[in-house]
Amino acid sequence: MVRLMAKQVRLTLAKAIAKANLRRAEAGEKPITMNLLATQAGVAATTVARLARTDDKAASALSLDLASKIVTVLNCGIDGMLEVVCRY
Repeated sequence: MVRLMAKQVRLTLAKAIAKANLRRAEAGEKPITMNLLATQAGVAATTVARLARTDDKAASALSLDLASKIVTVLNCGIDGMLEVVCRY
């Protein structure tokens, strides 16, 4: 019997912010907070807070338009915010 692995996309916004802050620190810039990210992306702070949750619903709330805004502010690729998780 062959078992198939289910793949799920997980949003890792907290990791993306941490990596962006490492790059910003190396450049001598101030770290970016979730509130500053929300302001620069033009979205509500509650939206960014919802996306930063670690449950499975966070990724389903991410639109491509919002993802584009966030990766632009964080100066990263979409792969910096998303990871594929295999489940058995």
